[in-house]
Amino acid sequence: MQDTMHLENSPLAPRRRPRWRAPGRHKNLMAYGLILPSLVFLVAIVVYPLCVGLLEGFRYHNRLQPWLTAFNGLDNFIQAFHDHQVWLALRTSAVMVVGIVGFSYLLGLVAGLLLNHKFRLRGVYRALILVPWVVPPVVSFISWQWMLNDQSGAINQALSKLGLIDEPILWLADSKLAMVSLILVGVWSRFPFMMITILAALSSVPDDVTEAASIDGANRWQIFRHITFPMILPVSIIATLLQAIWTFNDFGLPFVLTGGGPANSTTPLILLAYKEAFQRFNIGYGTSLAIISMVLMLALGAVYLRMQRREGVYE
Repeated sequence: MQDTMHLENSPLAPRRRPRWRAPGRHKNLMAYGLILPSLVFLVAIVVYPLCVGLLEGFRYHNRLQPWLTAFNGLDNFIQAFHDHQVWLALRTSAVMVVGIVGFSYLLGLVAGLLLNHKFRLRGVYRALILVPWVVPPVVSFISWQWMLNDQSGAINQALSKLGLIDEPILWLADSKLAMVSLILVGVWSRFPFMMITILAALSSVPDDVTEAASIDGANRWQIFRHITFPMILPVSIIATLLQAIWTFNDFGLPFVLTGGGPANSTTPLILLAYKEAFQRFNIGYGTSLAIISMVLMLALGAVYLRMQRREGVYE
């Protein structure tokens, strides 16, 4: 026992490193210090507004009657369930998603298949097709609004000079034509994303498989139907789900192009939430509509993440 104590007190004995000097803990503290400003910024601009918004959805808060602001539980959501405008907005959102995503995928698929072949100036054509996606959305939507104007729009003037119409077409003033115009502009601005995605998927299709099928007597349609399309289908499903989330949450397209009119025929749910909160000053009810939209998109996002996991993205 005395020998042991003598060895521990000896200057030659190895000294234990204090816990606070552990190199791993020092590195962790440095890492936390480096990410602390980003965490504070994230909490300030994302977490705090989200929490405040969730609380607003369960309150009656009208800027025209601020003295009546109070917690009302699920009354806002019950009101939304019985509100005809909400169901009309959900139908408009569904029509926009199906129309824009469906036609943009078909157009992107055709463009991707054509641009997958080698020919002269292929890179130039690819760059030109990317222009609608590169242009800022607000700029392109304002340009389309001017071109679709029934009095001085370039499209009506061109059709009139060609003798195809006698009277101006009310592209944005007629309820049915306004939705068609909305879908056309949405497809124009979004199909380049589908084209890029499909081109990336086509590059992974082995050439020897298609060559073997052609040697066995399969024509181009049979090769596409039985070989090419099944191999690009998983990527196509993920791309369409992602595009559906973007389209459902797209505020700028209907707001800039039609303002939700005429007669709310082109007002999706996200735009209806904006109108309730910032035009009718019904903050609580508008926030509850935004929460409903968020829940729907979380469900669609869960499907998107599951599809990614199934394809081995996270493995």
